[in-house]
Amino acid sequence: MGMLIGGLPTAISVDGQVCKINAAYQNCLKIIMAFEDITLTNAEKAMIMLDLLYIDKPSDFSMAFEKGIQFLDCGEISKESGGEASSRKYSFTHDEKYIFSGVNRVMNGKLSTCEFVHWWEFVMAFMELPEDCIMSKIIYFRTQFAKGKLTKEEKQVYYENRSMFELPINLTAEEEAAEAEFMALLRN
Repeated sequence: MGMLIGGLPTAISVDGQVCKINAAYQNCLKIIMAFEDITLTNAEKAMIMLDLLYIDKPSDFSMAFEKGIQFLDCGEISKESGGEASSRKYSFTHDEKYIFSGVNRVMNGKLSTCEFVHWWEFVMAFMELPEDCIMSKIIYFRTQFAKGKLTKEEKQVYYENRSMFELPINLTAEEEAAEAEFMALLRN
């Protein structure tokens, strides 16, 4: 049953065990931000998700993780794809203030009132950001830049506002060391 008839989920069935979840958007954003954190291992990220999402702890952690990802994807079964579709267009960490502003606008100030907002409500509002919203413009510029399709005027705007448009590249300590070693070789 879909959300139009069944409503928004407050529990997840994990291998026959019905587990209550914390579906508040802030809680789910903490999980997403943990997934963006390169200092955490995949196992740590999984444990953070299981700990934050599930009020009732499931017995099958592997299935709970899969079901948790499906919940975070608003009920969709994740399909990994490569190429252009997989390039990042936003970061909940880097773009936090623009996302909050846009989603709050779509939800008529509901985020500012500290009312409970279900994760799926938040995601649906994010998907409905109007074109004149700053976050929509940021996504547009990132998408067009990745495709190499910015106009001359748009390129100028992009380069003048790089800190807003470019997502930071987070490197692990090993990657930073390798990059520093490579750059040292170039200088010699």
